[in-house]
Amino acid sequence: MKKILYSVALVIVAVWVITLQGQTAPTDIWWWRKQLIYVTGLASFVLMSLIMLLAVRPRWLEKPLHGLDKMYRLHKWAGIWAIGLAVSHYVLKLSKDVLKVFFERGIKEPRLETFLEMFRGVAKDIGEWTVWILAIMLVMTLWQRFPYHIWRYAHKALAVVYIALAFHGVVLAPADWWLQPAGLLLAVVTAVGVYCALIALSGRIGHTRRYQGRVVSVKQHPGDVLEVTCQLPKQWEHQPGQFAFITLDRFEGAHPFTVNSASRGDGQVRFAIKALGDYTARLQTELDVGRAVIIEGPYGCFDMQHDSGSQQIWIGAGIGITPFIAWLESLQAHPEQAPQATLYYCVKNAQEDQFSEQLQRLCAALPNITLQLHYSDQYGHLTADKVLQGQSADTHIWFCGPQNFAQALQQGMQAQGSPAGNFHKEYFQMR
Repeated sequence: MKKILYSVALVIVAVWVITLQGQTAPTDIWWWRKQLIYVTGLASFVLMSLIMLLAVRPRWLEKPLHGLDKMYRLHKWAGIWAIGLAVSHYVLKLSKDVLKVFFERGIKEPRLETFLEMFRGVAKDIGEWTVWILAIMLVMTLWQRFPYHIWRYAHKALAVVYIALAFHGVVLAPADWWLQPAGLLLAVVTAVGVYCALIALSGRIGHTRRYQGRVVSVKQHPGDVLEVTCQLPKQWEHQPGQFAFITLDRFEGAHPFTVNSASRGDGQVRFAIKALGDYTARLQTELDVGRAVIIEGPYGCFDMQHDSGSQQIWIGAGIGITPFIAWLESLQAHPEQAPQATLYYCVKNAQEDQFSEQLQRLCAALPNITLQLHYSDQYGHLTADKVLQGQSADTHIWFCGPQNFAQALQQGMQAQGSPAGNFHKEYFQMR
C-alpha cells in the first residue's frame, strides 16, 4: 500500500516539475505559494480519482493489489492523504492576507484566459465548501462508533462531491497546463474519476457479481455466532478464503462476511456471523429461513496454496477461523494437495469455542495439517515466539482475526528477524 501511495506521489511531483520547466517567473514567496497551491490541489485530486476507481471494485485490480480488502485499505489511506492535501491547498489559499504582512506583493502575472473563466467564481466557492465536507466525512469515517447505515449513505454522496471537485479543478487549472504533462494527467484522472462516480451514483458497483438468493438454514452457535446457509443460482462459485457482501436489509446495506464453506457447484454458500455490532446483533434474533438475500462476490485472495514456503502456520482467532474452515473443506477430496501446516484455533475459553469439533473432524482427514486449540484464558495470548518455535526461516504465517492480535504477531515476528512478507492477513476494516 505504501509503495503505491509513494509511487503516485512521485508521479505527481515529476509531472509538476516537468510542467515548470521553461518558466521564467520570479521565484519569490508569492511564486512558491502559487505553485504549492497548484501541486497540492493536483495531488489531492489525483488521489480522489484513485479513491473513486477503487470504490467501484474493479475486478482487474484485485490480484495486483492482493485482494479487495487490501484495495479498501488503500482506498482509506488515499482518502486520508487526499483530504490532508485538500486542507493544505485551502490553507495556502487563505495565507494571502498573512503573507502580505511580511512580504511585499509582487507584480501580478498576466493569466491566460479561456472560456472557463466565466465559471471561476463558482468553482472557487465549490472548492471551499467541498474541503469542509471532506473534512467532516473523514471524521465520520475514522469515528468507528458512527452508525454504519448512515455513514454509507454519506459515503455514497462523495461521488457527487467528486464531480464538484472535478469542475473546480478543470475550471481553475492554469490554462497553459492543458499543453503540458500536468494537464494530460488532470484530463485522464478526471475522465476516469467521473466515469467511476457515475457508476457509483447509478448503483451499478458490483452489479455483474450480484446473485439473488434465499436463506435456507440458520443455526445458532454459542458465543453469539450465527451460521447462515444461502441458496444461490448454480453459477455461483468461490475459492476458499474469499468473502462476499451480503444484503439482508436494503436500508442497512451490504456487509462483508467470509465464506465458511467450500464451493460444491450447487450454489449453496455458508457464512458464520458473529454479533460484533448493532446490525449483526439484530441478526441473531431476526434472521429467519426464507429471507431474501443479495450476495455480491466473491472477493479476496486469501490463498495459501500460492505460498512457496515449505511450512505454513495458519492462525484463526475467533470468527477469523472461517476462511480456514473453507480451506479444510475444499481439501477433503484431495488430501495430498494440503500444504504442511499447523493450524491454531484461538479463542478465549471453551465456552467461546464454536468450531473445534468441526475442525478436528476436517483435520483428521488431512495428515499434513496439525490442529492446535489455544485458549487464551488458560495459556495466555498466542505469541510469535511460540508460533515460530522450531520453524524454519521461510515459514509463512496466514492470519485472520482481530487487528490488534495481528499487529502483536507481526511485531514479534519482526523482532525475531522474520521477513515482513512472510505474514499474510485479511483486512476487514472497510471504513
